[in-house]
Amino acid sequence: MTTTRATEAADAERHHLHWATALDRLELDVIRAERMLDDPSRPAPEPWDEPLLTGPIPADLRDRAITLRERQRAVQAAIASELGAIGRQHEFANRVDRATRPTRPAVYLDVTA
Repeated sequence: MTTTRATEAADAERHHLHWATALDRLELDVIRAERMLDDPSRPAPEPWDEPLLTGPIPADLRDRAITLRERQRAVQAAIASELGAIGRQHEFANRVDRATRPTRPAVYLDVTA
């Protein structure tokens, strides 16, 4: 019976470690995205692939996961806002370009010939 309890404890510990590691990776990605918003010259975070987790999240990690979700949503909203601003600037630049473009192409005449 002690072998079964030891195995269950090891499985529970491994389950907790998998969830904690997944949250660590997720938090690093959120930090990178937050820093990219502060300094757009930073490289974008790597694409995220969903970890293979089984079973429910351990109760002691739930608050951390909720906090990360809130930070992700804040970053997502900030990125959407920035993209909107970039889109408006791009459209304005296109309007300026169209308004200042000559209506007829320039003609060059070689008077030395």
